[in-house]
Amino acid sequence: MAAAAPAVLPGAGAAVCAPIPAAPSPKRPRSDSGDLDANSAFSFPLFKHAATEPAPAPAAAPAAATGSKAEVEATYLNKALRSVVKIFCTMAKQMFAQTKSTASGFVVAPIASRRILTNAHAVSNAVQVMLRKNGSARKFSARVLAVGHECDVAMLTVDDDAVGEGAGPGAGAEGRGVRFWTDDVEALEFWTDDVEALEVGGLPAMQSSVTVVGFPLGGDNVCVTKGVVSRLDRQQYSHGKCALLTSQTDAPINSGNSGGPVLMEDKAVGLAFQSLTGAENTGYVIPTPVVQHFLTDLERHGGKYTGFPELGITFQSLESADMKRSLGMPAEASGIYVTGCEPTYHASQVLRAGDVITAVQGHPIADDGTFQYPEQAVRIDFRHLASMAYDGDSVKVGIWRDGSAAEVEVRVSVPRHLVAPHSFDHKPKYFIFGGLVFTRLTQFYLRHQYGADWWRQAPIKLCDRVNSAVLEAPGQEVVILSKVLSSEVNYGYQELGNVQVHKVNGVKIHNLAHLARMVTACTTEYVRFDLEWKRVVVLHTATARAALADILSTNAIPVAHSEGLLQMDLMLPADLAPPTSPIKPDSGDAEVADEEDDAMAVGQSRPEGQGTRDVEVAEDGEEGAAARQSKQCRL
Repeated sequence: MAAAAPAVLPGAGAAVCAPIPAAPSPKRPRSDSGDLDANSAFSFPLFKHAATEPAPAPAAAPAAATGSKAEVEATYLNKALRSVVKIFCTMAKQMFAQTKSTASGFVVAPIASRRILTNAHAVSNAVQVMLRKNGSARKFSARVLAVGHECDVAMLTVDDDAVGEGAGPGAGAEGRGVRFWTDDVEALEFWTDDVEALEVGGLPAMQSSVTVVGFPLGGDNVCVTKGVVSRLDRQQYSHGKCALLTSQTDAPINSGNSGGPVLMEDKAVGLAFQSLTGAENTGYVIPTPVVQHFLTDLERHGGKYTGFPELGITFQSLESADMKRSLGMPAEASGIYVTGCEPTYHASQVLRAGDVITAVQGHPIADDGTFQYPEQAVRIDFRHLASMAYDGDSVKVGIWRDGSAAEVEVRVSVPRHLVAPHSFDHKPKYFIFGGLVFTRLTQFYLRHQYGADWWRQAPIKLCDRVNSAVLEAPGQEVVILSKVLSSEVNYGYQELGNVQVHKVNGVKIHNLAHLARMVTACTTEYVRFDLEWKRVVVLHTATARAALADILSTNAIPVAHSEGLLQMDLMLPADLAPPTSPIKPDSGDAEVADEEDDAMAVGQSRPEGQGTRDVEVAEDGEEGAAARQSKQCRL
């Protein structure tokens, strides 16, 4: 990856995603493709999507342009070049120097909306975002309007008072006051000749010719490459660790291309965002249905991004004829077998283990969990259907239960993870008491501690929490003892680290804020922590509190807890009594920038076989499976 690390995805468009029409024939097709992905049989919260209205029909042919083929293509390309922008992003990293990257983006129609689309990974943790139009030498300040980390799409804008970064013709005496959306001298004009907006098109059919425009590594000017759409599939996005629809193309996509438009004639039919490591001419595109879902989501929720919902079930394929016969299903019937429902999802009220889902939104589901994608010669994982709905929407689900067919409506919800797959743009949360450093478990934390193959190196218990543990109540978190900052007060416990905390003084811990409040409010002589593996830590309350200031000073840690932790809503279930002692006001702010740097925020270094020394291989998890099968990297 070059200095142009994350790719920038342009933001919002006008087009609205049209729902997939219900299949006309009641006949359910037999499974004609292979197994589900490695973890579909026992899907865990991050990837168990169900179905709803998905993608639009293939892109309709645009209005014919006049002239020869070469002239028409030149016209389309010229329009794209007047829309594309190069993005310069400065990012903050805890305890490290700021990093810089470049990516691509484009102005999306209508021009009056002043929206630019790019990749989420291009602007994550950004402290400054600058744009430069193609053919221009001047950069302009941009503002992030919305970010969808799951779909790796972000929306930017350049405000009326955004100014240029250097002097030049028409820039004024001090090189300031140049507005992005106007001519150099006509600051009040909204539309100008030097800015074009691209419309969002439809979903290209396979073998359709596409053009990728952007600013990849290898030069500073715009780059244009061509190829064809070679595959349509549902795959994991490397940035947000969420499985969504993708298009594959053989058009070269390199670092810096991310966020640039993928064109079919004069329409944007996707955003370049990642490629396959070790393979040539294998680039991936965020297709129109996903981009339009992002845009429509913002429109429906007043500019707020909510995400891509799911049914909230676990399931397995139903390819065994014996199993189908045991359920009394007709020979021609097909579907997937429900093994469980997440307790915080509506599905737990209308579905149950043992049901067979035979259709979603009128689309028959095959025994391998796929459905025939409309007007495309491919079968796609049925979870795509639910992901194309919106949070709180109801989808129609055909089921086989107790020997008869039925149809129910299931309200889909955005994923509710016990262990979040990502925590971009959030400050880390931590709490220190007597040198014991507590934090919440996240995939970023494990990745920082154990590297890219954390799913293989991290303690098996923590991997199990990531892959299979379910959220039982709102606000629930997995709290871990990250490490022990050595001191006389905690002598005998220094080897502990990366182990889950279950109880404090006999009370089950709901989240990190709950633990912090319990310890802060403790009036007993000793504080007892019950950990995983039946380990116990006991500290003298007064001694631990007295030693805290010296421990923080020795380890160059400014404050004992993250900002606002003691004032957070605990969201405790009815069976957990809240602490009764008064809580002191928050004492300060931790200068940290990203959840990925939780460990660095509390002065950690990567451990080597610490804690319970359990480093068994964790083979479960869609991320682990994807890492074994292929390595996809963002650009």
